[in-house]
Amino acid sequence: MFFKGVCTALVTPFQKNCKIDYLATERLLEHQINGKISAIMVLGSTGEGFLLNSAEKQAFVKFVKSTLPSHIKLVVSVGENKVNETVKEIKKMQDLGVEACLIHTPYFVKCTQNALVDYFAEIDKKTNLPAIVYNIPSRSGVNILPQTMKKIADFSNIVGLKEANTNIDHICQMFHEVSRKIDIYCGNDNLNCVFKGLGGSGTISVTSNAFPAQMQQMFQEDNLSLQINDRFFEFNNLIFCEPNPIPIKYVLSKMGIIENNLRKPLSRLEDVHKKELDRVLQSLR
Repeated sequence: MFFKGVCTALVTPFQKNCKIDYLATERLLEHQINGKISAIMVLGSTGEGFLLNSAEKQAFVKFVKSTLPSHIKLVVSVGENKVNETVKEIKKMQDLGVEACLIHTPYFVKCTQNALVDYFAEIDKKTNLPAIVYNIPSRSGVNILPQTMKKIADFSNIVGLKEANTNIDHICQMFHEVSRKIDIYCGNDNLNCVFKGLGGSGTISVTSNAFPAQMQQMFQEDNLSLQINDRFFEFNNLIFCEPNPIPIKYVLSKMGIIENNLRKPLSRLEDVHKKELDRVLQSLR
């Protein structure tokens, strides 16, 4: 088991000039450490990694790595359409001391299932860093089928799958095919309880940016899982009322942890959704 419980898909805090805010990052990481999370994942869609340049990515990873205690694992999101570029990214991050990479499927080009196997096979041959595959059809435009993932799971460096397909039949079949081979992590907070019930190893969570302790409790204390899931049901849906990370950055700003700054073309949360999140956030405090 690579990690059990909660890995926070960390936001990247920005100052008003949209430079990385390292003081806010330190506050956010302290909030995660106090919440006893198991791992941190940076530079994903939640972290606006697609809007950071190479130098910013490396500086941010170095800072997070130096701030985290050794028992919390650091995962970095990587992935380019060109397999050799993905390999280069992985090697750079390995040099910075990260424990694993999260590799999303190639986007926009819509690979066949055989091409997906070839893509991950080549990465596996050319790198030796533990890797978690990220199936995110809503963003990439391609879905990894369970039978395809069964083949990918046999590669030596593949330790897990972050599954963000929300189809229950697909999720159940994915567990049937690969849960004995690798860890399976929930990729949508509103399905955390489903993944836990099926035997998932944990979640790579957006909600845990704000509520790390509660999300960790959900996966570690069986008698509280349904109660926590019910309490956070509305919140877990509302944080995706606009494209991630727009809502969660608004929530973190309301909690006084970061400023509500995003890089364009992302925009701030619309007023109608602010009122809904304010109401739910008040009920959770």
